[in-house]
Amino acid sequence: MFFALDSAQSWLARPDAENPRQPGNAFEIVSEVARRSGAGMVRDRMSWAEVNPARNRYVWTYYKTNAELLKERGIRLSGMYHDSPGWCRNGKGLLPTNLLDTYVFAKNAAEAFRGCMANWEFWNEQDHGFGQESAWDYAAALKAASLGFKAGEPEATVAIGGFAITPVLPYADVVMKNGAGCYFDIFNIHTYRPLRDFPEILTDIRAHMERCGIAGRPIWFTENGSGMEGAGREESFMPGIRQHSFDQELLIAEYLPKMMISMQMLGVSRDFFFVLPPYSENGGNKDWGLMRRDYTVKPGFAAFATLVDQLGDAIPEGEADVGDGVKGYLYRHRNGSRTLVYWSISELDTEPVRPGLSAADPKLRRIVLPPQEGPLCGTDLFGTPFEMKEEALTVSRFPSFLHGVTGLTVIDRAILPPVARDPEAGEDRTVVFRTELSEDFLLSSGKDYVDIRQPEARFKLEIWNLSGKPKKGTITVSGGDCTGIPPSVSVPPFGKAELALRFSPAYDGAFKTVLAVGGVFNGRRVTPLVVPVQGLQAMAGSGRKLEITAMLDPVNWRKNASGEMQIAYDEMEEAIRFHTVFPAIEDRWSYPEYELQLPQESLKGALGIALEAKVSSPAAVRQMLVMAVPGEGERDLYLRVAPDGEWEKLTVQFPAGFEPDRIRRLRIGVNSAAGEITVWLRKIRFVYAP
Repeated sequence: MFFALDSAQSWLARPDAENPRQPGNAFEIVSEVARRSGAGMVRDRMSWAEVNPARNRYVWTYYKTNAELLKERGIRLSGMYHDSPGWCRNGKGLLPTNLLDTYVFAKNAAEAFRGCMANWEFWNEQDHGFGQESAWDYAAALKAASLGFKAGEPEATVAIGGFAITPVLPYADVVMKNGAGCYFDIFNIHTYRPLRDFPEILTDIRAHMERCGIAGRPIWFTENGSGMEGAGREESFMPGIRQHSFDQELLIAEYLPKMMISMQMLGVSRDFFFVLPPYSENGGNKDWGLMRRDYTVKPGFAAFATLVDQLGDAIPEGEADVGDGVKGYLYRHRNGSRTLVYWSISELDTEPVRPGLSAADPKLRRIVLPPQEGPLCGTDLFGTPFEMKEEALTVSRFPSFLHGVTGLTVIDRAILPPVARDPEAGEDRTVVFRTELSEDFLLSSGKDYVDIRQPEARFKLEIWNLSGKPKKGTITVSGGDCTGIPPSVSVPPFGKAELALRFSPAYDGAFKTVLAVGGVFNGRRVTPLVVPVQGLQAMAGSGRKLEITAMLDPVNWRKNASGEMQIAYDEMEEAIRFHTVFPAIEDRWSYPEYELQLPQESLKGALGIALEAKVSSPAAVRQMLVMAVPGEGERDLYLRVAPDGEWEKLTVQFPAGFEPDRIRRLRIGVNSAAGEITVWLRKIRFVYAP
């Protein structure tokens, strides 16, 4: 079934000493609430470090308890874990570095949870806060985990860890270039963006999947939630924790079915609403959950249960024209009958995330359907039945369901999701490359490429054999000159070989290359290791540079933030300063915009942009981006940088195939975890080809 829930109950329903109204059997209650919603699948989380504190020691605790509670109720899990234990990594980062340990844990987890797990997700939001390592490091760990899942449960279905950012970042492309595509069955992603953005999100995802050769995989949103209602407007009974007002609860009830129906019509295979139990973020201001802190349910729960009850077994046909200002979608049931789900368009359908949205205005409209064969029965969003006894139908912002409808035509067909995965590639998937790069390499803030600081850079290549047979083969390295490669390499069963190599990049005219490692073992190709290289220091030291002094004048910048922004020239720092104070909402962003003064500031022939930046609180920066904005209707280019509390020299390179002369505006700013933040910029230069 398409409709699913993220319950996260092993973490969010644990005993909470600060909540005097939490029931003692919270795990069981959440499991039972999930059953009563009608969901056939929920998503839960697990901490690897917690359940596997030492090699060969497994303590499944309440993770197994919850899996069994859900299984008893006919609910299967999409199981996810992260937080690798320290003993299986090299003392830094978050991902495991020992691929055999990664394989063994995945195998044991698959065996322990057999019959409970419908699928496994390896990691969570690795492109964002839960992964500090590179895209190629994640790909190597995914490969090892996938092999382990399949060894522990041959019928296991594997999902790639849910990507956090839409549009899809270059990080995800680099993961796929490392051959990750033949190690997972489900493409997995998250979004909390407004309803109006969904078509753009899916277009971008499908473009990524097409160029990476994984277009046949089903798309799951294992986290899909709302920020539309903003921060909690009321104080709860728990100090420092704000909660939804009833108006906000109704906004979530409206958003949830609109979200899921929209995603289903766009060809998504499964959608998990975030989240079922109560949960607070952003200093206690953002109230998540279809349940309150006392474990009663909000209207959104009734909306989800009604949605499952009315459309859980139905096939989406597409959109029907039912009148101005009204959305209508047709579903066909197994008996051939049709259900029309319809709603009046409100601010949730058309607006971005902004404070003050309200469900108080029901947006009542009247529509007239084609003549029907008699009175029709329907159900409102909260499960109350009604009869339609006349041709005119009253529509509100809250979706309703009308059964047995005839005479309506689909004007925009639903996109059907794929029914089978792509055929398996011919590679030997059990040989996995992993690398340890020396300090000669500098990882980009987007974790999708490296800069090389030396003419000859040192790195260690690991060749892992995650099978019971010995492997012997040859290795090739392209993208430059590489020394230290032996004529052949032998790797024992469930073992590894290590090579100390040196790499001298062969840059193209844009100061780019790719360190690519390939190999053939026991007569079969293996999946590659791919490390994109951008010679930022080489680029910045060559060619023509144009310093944009006009960018230091506050008059030339447009305020663009989710809070109150002040723009001024800082005499002491000789820099432009942007200070933003945010309201108590989850989405805190500050991206002042500069209009290029053409033709003198044209980026035609430019390789990238160099600047100096600092921020008032680096720890509060969720991400910092240089956004290159082309003409109308074209997608913005997001280029990540890493700011500091002191002045930091930052350089970004335009990707291959991008045409910089199309850029009309630049936005440079941050997403913030703090209530206010200041960004300083200076010495902004465009770097052109020699």
